[in-house]
Amino acid sequence: MVNLALRAARNAGQEIVRRLDRFDAAQSTDQEKAKFVADCVIGLEKGIIFDLKKSLPEHNFNGRETGLNGSNENQPTWHVCVIDDLANFRVGIPTFAIVLACQVNGKTEHAVIVNPMNNDEFSASRGRGAQLNNHRIRCSNINAMSDAIIGYTQPVGFGEEAFDQRQRLMNLMSKSYELRAIGSNALSIAYVAADRFQAAMLSNVDEFSLMAGSLIATEAGCLLSDVNGQPRVRQPANVVVANPRLLKALLVREGAGA
Repeated sequence: MVNLALRAARNAGQEIVRRLDRFDAAQSTDQEKAKFVADCVIGLEKGIIFDLKKSLPEHNFNGRETGLNGSNENQPTWHVCVIDDLANFRVGIPTFAIVLACQVNGKTEHAVIVNPMNNDEFSASRGRGAQLNNHRIRCSNINAMSDAIIGYTQPVGFGEEAFDQRQRLMNLMSKSYELRAIGSNALSIAYVAADRFQAAMLSNVDEFSLMAGSLIATEAGCLLSDVNGQPRVRQPANVVVANPRLLKALLVREGAGA
């Protein structure tokens, strides 16, 4: 199942790179840029679903842009997001992801997160561990915030929840911790799983990133919760992910400083 998902994501990623190489953003109008993005997102999402359907015709497919295709309750459902972080994609920042998650009876069993710009391929199956480019990955085992690089993404909007999330991030920055923002929530979670980041505080994580990212993270030994420490996270959510000792330290510090 993971190999099929990786192959479909890899094909879509190669097509994304080809399209980006052919598209001249500098000479294009805003309308042409918007059409290019829409064509990429919708067309490549359909392409991934088509590839998977050839091998898994009875399965259901839920595309971020194209919606639900199939209604067989006894079959797995694939959730497909072809570009996680459209903002990065629109301006050519090479940090966005193709995200696939396969759910059986409402539980994610397989997950794939691929960055087509550098060919990073994160994957996991429940109970079988997580991998990056066919190598087993584990999260960090450090327990000091001062030793960590902490990923984050900016909260959206101006409501109370967004304000609280900005305060949490400001608290981290005020302690001179190392923070990095790469934009994509899915890749940020995968980076924690692979020990590129040692923790992450992420904002407005959607269902696709949450389904795929949480399986990869937990299979790599991470814990994931909402910002109040609740393990049951419902999207869209503000999420903290880290190893067990660092997650606890991060939540305690932020709770005390909020």
